Amino acid sequence: MRCELSGRNNLDRASSGLTAAELVFRQLLNAITTGELAADTIETEEQLAARYNVSRTPLRDAVRRLEQLRLFSREQGRGLRVPPLSMEEMHDLSATREVLEGLLASAAADRVARGLTDPRRLRDIHARHMRVLNIGDAELTLAVGYDFHEELRRLSGNASAAACHEQILLGFERYRHLARGVPERHERIAEEHTDILAAIEAGQAQSAETAMRRHIAAGRAIYVSVLSTTLKK
Repeated sequence: MRCELSGRNNLDRASSGLTAAELVFRQLLNAITTGELAADTIETEEQLAARYNVSRTPLRDAVRRLEQLRLFSREQGRGLRVPPLSMEEMHDLSATREVLEGLLASAAADRVARGLTDPRRLRDIHARHMRVLNIGDAELTLAVGYDFHEELRRLSGNASAAACHEQILLGFERYRHLARGVPERHERIAEEHTDILAAIEAGQAQSAETAMRRHIAAGRAIYVSVLSTTLKK
């Protein structure tokens, strides 16, 4: 499930086909990711229910999921707090993501080599990523890049790793969003995705894992730099 980074997730529930709980979960996730609900913000359930025009039951379902992602914490007698960004959490999430995505890339390449899956959709997503890159829309570029990783998760066929990976990505999005203003990183991501795709299409499991882990590590170096600046403000 992709977090709508572009802010285009405030669709009417009837037209989107989402339950009230799923819709408000996505809206809150987007607000936290983009900083609309900034770190250390404290809101009550009543305030959130009024802001998103939703009843308390679906709101509580959404809040429970966000607490599991460590994107909300309860402050006794005060309400729900958006935890502060931290270098330690970013490192933990990124390191875990590196291991998981290396595993997923390796599994996807192995399945391609054995004729169990077709990387055509991954190739199409990457082609769309290259086109979007030329437009210069950072939010859209991030969203399509996210699609690449989601499709890789599907191609892996590893349901256990995929479930863990989804949770890690959702928790990591607010750190990833910080790098949206680094255009050279967007270009480098596209190049790194090209290497990952080539290894998967060739059915080279070890090369796919190596390329993916290199990709995540390169991103982490950018996040360290951007987050260091953010935390000093």
